Amino acid sequence: MTYENALEEYLEEDENGKHKLIYAYFGLSVYKSQCLEETFSNMLLLNRICNKSLNSLNDIDNEILNSSKKTMGNLIREVKIEYKFTDKLEEDLSKILTKRNYLVHKYFKENIQRFFTELGQKEMLSFFSEFIDESTRIDNELEIYYQEYKNKLSLTDDVIENIINKMKEEEILREKQE
Repeated sequence: MTYENALEEYLEEDENGKHKLIYAYFGLSVYKSQCLEETFSNMLLLNRICNKSLNSLNDIDNEILNSSKKTMGNLIREVKIEYKFTDKLEEDLSKILTKRNYLVHKYFKENIQRFFTELGQKEMLSFFSEFIDESTRIDNELEIYYQEYKNKLSLTDDVIENIINKMKEEEILREKQE
């Protein structure tokens, strides 16, 4: 689905716009990998809160800070210890980690020549779109594993939506003050 949208956008752009679109989809890919990392961090945090290994707000703050310093690979290893995944999900996590590391550390170094042709540009969009779709699917699948903890802590969709709305309001207010 993402690739079809990207291709539709691509065909409407001039040469400069096509390059910008490729960078935009690269950026969205990196963003989706960060969303996955945040999901792993949240899974560990919720698990540790519910299992009483974090006993104070200070412990929680420290856990959040420490988690932000961990690589995606380390987060996946820790999550696998705390949660029992299907073999398929474990395989998917391994694959998405490999793709994420390639994307972030080597993709442009090994594929910059693709910018010179329409075929190459479409291949880049295809790679990024596939990564976006896979990351989104995995992120959605992971929610099943930590939903029980969300329920125990009364983190309903409404509560989360209210938190997000409050963040939006604070940012809008900050902008108005500038």
